Amino acid sequence: MTNVNLKADAIKLFSDFINIQSVSTDSKRYSEILKAVEFLKKELKALGFQVDIYKKNNYPPLIIASYLLSHDRGITNRTKTIGIYAHYDVQPEDPVEQWESPPFKLVLKNGKYYGRGVADDKGHIIQTLAAVKHLIETNSLRNNVVFIFEGEEETGSSHFEELIKNAKEELKKMDVIYMLDFGMEGKNTPEIFWGLRGLIAFELQVSIGDFDLHSGVYGNEIDNPVQILSELFSKIKDSRSRKILIPGFYNKVKYLSKSNRWLSTKIHPSFDINGIIGGYTGEGTKTIIPRSASAKFSFRLIENQTTNEIETLVNKFIKKNLPKEVKFSLKTMGKLEPFYTEKNNQYLKITRNILKENFGKNPALSRSGGSIGAAAILSKLLQKPIILTGFTLSDCNLHSPNENYDEEMFLKGIETIKKLLSI
Repeated sequence: MTNVNLKADAIKLFSDFINIQSVSTDSKRYSEILKAVEFLKKELKALGFQVDIYKKNNYPPLIIASYLLSHDRGITNRTKTIGIYAHYDVQPEDPVEQWESPPFKLVLKNGKYYGRGVADDKGHIIQTLAAVKHLIETNSLRNNVVFIFEGEEETGSSHFEELIKNAKEELKKMDVIYMLDFGMEGKNTPEIFWGLRGLIAFELQVSIGDFDLHSGVYGNEIDNPVQILSELFSKIKDSRSRKILIPGFYNKVKYLSKSNRWLSTKIHPSFDINGIIGGYTGEGTKTIIPRSASAKFSFRLIENQTTNEIETLVNKFIKKNLPKEVKFSLKTMGKLEPFYTEKNNQYLKITRNILKENFGKNPALSRSGGSIGAAAILSKLLQKPIILTGFTLSDCNLHSPNENYDEEMFLKGIETIKKLLSI
């Protein structure tokens, strides 16, 4: 297969994949999730993979696909089993009016591919398929390959652990797992991540009754739910120091050494209010005390903190700091544990050399403020080295309109993955 054919085949596959609206947060598009699963299953089987689909109820299915060499295909005592993780679900396309091209159509413009999911994370899946296809068709594949394609990363990997336990024993045969859901420090400047923050998200609703009240009649006499939430959040975080004020929150935080202290603003624990709903927000004025208000908020965590411990602290703090006469409900919406890996494992060193060879620069070793639930879950269940890397750029507009993937980095990424599969 020539490089011209490799590119043409990859782009055709890329285009077809982007057309599928596999938005995991939208239950109305569950059929699109299933369409993405069938798309990948068909392509993987055509390459000779054994494909297993793990599903339960209406969760987005988990795809485990294995290509195991036989002795007549070159298996030796040095043959490894290389795992690659990526996810096929994507974010919603809203706000559609800000897109300069149709969200679910692959468009090449000014050296960038545009479309929902091109960077997060369908592009990496297509790169892996193109890379392994070339190795198989040129009889150059010298390692076993296992793909782990998740369908609910964008909704917090809520059922990933439950589903992947079905394949746990088989997956333990992997020597290393590459998680391709990350980007680069800059064009032709690769990056490897060795730490991720965890995440726990909540939804809180506060109510004072069954209907809104006249602010002229009841003002100063009745608690205002929106005001209650505002005061509560001001108690959770100091806006100047940015310190979280919940007692015990930092008890297990592992602080960085002085040499790495400059990283702390990106990877320190954090608290954010994600949205508040309450009262009248329409045109004009409506002088009421709203009957209820709700908010969604989340905490990012670092190693040694656990979501269960933080959940207990948050519940206790909120119960203590809300007025006793109001009704409230607090729900935990999702949990992702922090991830941390040792930087001196042999596969990280091998990967650094491959990235340097392909891009001409030593890769940066970084921690990310983001969270990927599968990283901590795979590390806990399989106890295997996990390498976090990828080929998108910082201006790729993750989760935003006009999501894009640099064409040159997309093609170089395929060549890099071919070498990662050949370590």
